[in-house]
Amino acid sequence: MCRVVVGRHRSQGKSFPLNCFRYPPDKRPSFKKLRVSCPFFFPWAQLVRDWRELASHPNSDDSGDSDPPFYVLRSRKVLRRLAALFAEANKPRKKVPVTAASKALEDIRTVAQAANLDLSRALVCVELSSCSKGVPRRFDSISAPTEEDFEALRQDGFGGSLEAPFERLRKLRKPKDAKLPKKKAPKPTVEELLARPAVTTVVKECSRLLLGGVVSGDYCFSSACGRGLGYCALEGLVRLVRTSSEAGVSPVVLFRHQHSAQYRYATIRVLDEC
Repeated sequence: MCRVVVGRHRSQGKSFPLNCFRYPPDKRPSFKKLRVSCPFFFPWAQLVRDWRELASHPNSDDSGDSDPPFYVLRSRKVLRRLAALFAEANKPRKKVPVTAASKALEDIRTVAQAANLDLSRALVCVELSSCSKGVPRRFDSISAPTEEDFEALRQDGFGGSLEAPFERLRKLRKPKDAKLPKKKAPKPTVEELLARPAVTTVVKECSRLLLGGVVSGDYCFSSACGRGLGYCALEGLVRLVRTSSEAGVSPVVLFRHQHSAQYRYATIRVLDEC
């Protein structure tokens, strides 16, 4: 199933970078400055690997060169328990204790172990609903908020944080008398621009930990907010539940478009039937 999804995304995503690189360099976004290492595609295998290393699984047998296999979680027993945990935490004026959240997570791991499922390789289908401004779109990143984001969320009318720009190196100033012929850098070819960059890490690429990505989204008139569908690493969702329960807030996430540095808040719901 994952091969079909990856192949479909590759075939559909070829036209997006082609249209982007038709513009001159000063008219298109700088993905390096925006800290977007994988524009127009999602390295799901690398995402699972990074979260697997952060979770410190001792039984990991992944080789350093090959990507670990991943899968979309379909077990309804596990998904219903995970969806119930997020639904309970998203209730207004109700805080899930840390002990209750830990107990629910242990129950989920016990059920998955009985079904012979490796949750460290699993992707979970989720639904995002924007809290105030912003509309989730395709290729948007889903990130975990920091403690500063949780504190800022309590402020009324706070729309979201900004991603810090990539630090630029200062240009060396040459004396006015030294007039040397300027060497023009060779322009990259179309094949070099459209080639996918080698991704070594994705979770810690930005100032917020990356949980997953949005595959489709738009403005929903029935709920009067932006809504989108995406996939997140299950180990990232486990970390989100623990950090939000310790902070005493609902488990919200941040989504950001790859052409912007603006983060937006969104509530997350696990889909038990996808």
